[in-house]
Amino acid sequence: MTAVRRPGLLVPAVLALLLVAGCGSSLATQPSSFRPVTTTQNRPSSPFCDAVEASRTATQPFSGVGIGRSISDVGEVTANVRRANQQVTSLAPQEIRADFERVDQLVERQLALLEANGGDTLAVARDPGIAQERTDPEYQAAAQRIRDYVRSTCT
Repeated sequence: MTAVRRPGLLVPAVLALLLVAGCGSSLATQPSSFRPVTTTQNRPSSPFCDAVEASRTATQPFSGVGIGRSISDVGEVTANVRRANQQVTSLAPQEIRADFERVDQLVERQLALLEANGGDTLAVARDPGIAQERTDPEYQAAAQRIRDYVRSTCT
């Protein structure tokens, strides 16, 4: 994968992707675990975890969209992502809320670029400010704390 393609693959579901990265796996499914894998779908249910799932669902239209492709119904899709991400952020516990707010700011910039460019993912991939912020160490640390929190809370 080239450096040019990488930013486009992160289009604009950064927050949801961070959240999803923490969902769906548990210690029971990791090779180093001694606990047996269960076949039931028991996962913690809370308003926060439900909002994480809603955010993941809202970003489904972005799955598999490559650079240079357009998101159809970009207005509706971005509105759904915004609504879901705002709910996740508002339900996040105080100790991690600032991280969610930071990540959500970048998501908002990406959504706005998509809307302004008719859903064209290349607009996001070409934006140097977005690429720079994504590689900022403080942003990366916030993203990791979110992944860790969601993984420990919602799986």
